[in-house]
Amino acid sequence: MVNRLIKWASINSGSRNLHGLKLMLNSLADDFAILPGKIDIIKLSDDPTIPQALKITCRPKAPIQIFFNGHMDTIYGQDHPFQVCTEVGEGVLQGPGVADMKGGLVIMLEVLSVFEKSPWAKNIGWEVLIVPDEEIGSTHSSYLFESAAKRHTFGLIFEPSLSDGSLVSSRKGVGTFTAVAHGKAAHAGREFNREDNAIVGLARFISKVDELHMEFPSAIFNVGHVEGGGIVNVIPDHAVTKIMVRMSSFEERAGIEKRLRELVDSLNSKQKVQIELSGRFTRPPKPPSKGADALFQEFKGCGEKLGMPLGWKHTGGASDGNNLAAAGLSNIDSLGVHGDDIHSDKEHVFLESLVQRAQLTTLFLMKLASGEISLPQKLFPNQRKL
Repeated sequence: MVNRLIKWASINSGSRNLHGLKLMLNSLADDFAILPGKIDIIKLSDDPTIPQALKITCRPKAPIQIFFNGHMDTIYGQDHPFQVCTEVGEGVLQGPGVADMKGGLVIMLEVLSVFEKSPWAKNIGWEVLIVPDEEIGSTHSSYLFESAAKRHTFGLIFEPSLSDGSLVSSRKGVGTFTAVAHGKAAHAGREFNREDNAIVGLARFISKVDELHMEFPSAIFNVGHVEGGGIVNVIPDHAVTKIMVRMSSFEERAGIEKRLRELVDSLNSKQKVQIELSGRFTRPPKPPSKGADALFQEFKGCGEKLGMPLGWKHTGGASDGNNLAAAGLSNIDSLGVHGDDIHSDKEHVFLESLVQRAQLTTLFLMKLASGEISLPQKLFPNQRKL
């Protein structure tokens, strides 16, 4: 498992690296070929610059159908300095994507390869979907989750656990917005008082956005990018900011969208610089649910059998579990590795968690397939008796 993780993490598959994503897709297809079932390469668009997804389907007529989900892309582009795996302590591997989420893909493959050797495998059908664009909002692959939700009993998602090893009970929704300020270029010495400075006008908007956390205390507003200006003796006529917003409910989402529009309208009525706002929420919130809680209780019991206590916590991060939940499919999140410092050049995984987390999900599947675990029909209607 460690060797496979190092091999996959050594392939740069940043979300915009089309060549690297193709290499990663091929490596995944080769390694997942040890499993039974049908392998499909999914074309997400007619645009050749959009990468492809990988799907493996096995026993689609079995009484219980489980959707296994992961992503092959990382946040580390070709030019990022963090490209190599390194052991930084006993049992700790540091590297790009080792936790988020190539370690989870390693666990997924190990779980299925062991489960397929069990005498109860015939009772569960499964579908694996590994997408290439999760880190940028699953923009092109999101439609696949809507159709998957209709044909499965529940979903298992192999994002990394939280930093303390807990599984994720609920997640915030996410949206990305771009504000463009339009001013008027002029000589900074001769016409400094024209009030056409695009950067200054945009700064007023950014300041107002930063104050929205007082109106929406459970939301997160991150001004993540600002760009504008050039030669310092020219009043800038153009400036841009990108803002990521995370919210907890559909009601909060509607309120935030309304307030962002109101801020733009208010500023545009008072200043010469005009703000143009675009963007949307790309992932709905994933609130707590009875179905997810029922799944967690069974995983918690399996964890106790293995001497592995499991926590159950909310996080501000989003995943494709948000999309699945919104489409009506109960799912349990963060079944991947125990690691930390994801999305940084210190990202690492505790290697013992590869085996521990693989044992956890494998035990759950065997108990479910053998009938030792029974899921409530009311919460999981898309299942038949074994």
